[in-house]
Amino acid sequence: MRVTILMMCALVAAGVFAAILVSVWSSHRKGARPASLRQTLAAELVWAAIPCLIVMAAAIPAAIAILSSVHGR
Repeated sequence: MRVTILMMCALVAAGVFAAILVSVWSSHRKGARPASLRQTLAAELVWAAIPCLIVMAAAIPAAIAILSSVHGR
């Protein structure tokens, strides 16, 4: 289970790092206009849902492991 959570954290970290690199690269191109700060409701919901899903994906296996160790005694 530890390896699974470690891999999930590594994938999230790699995704965030890639998103930052793409954002920095695209914002520093010559002639690039500043981005609009207005976002859609769908983008806001996705932005909020992703961390919730990550936490749930890590918490559910941990809860199952804890419950199985408690009931196994």
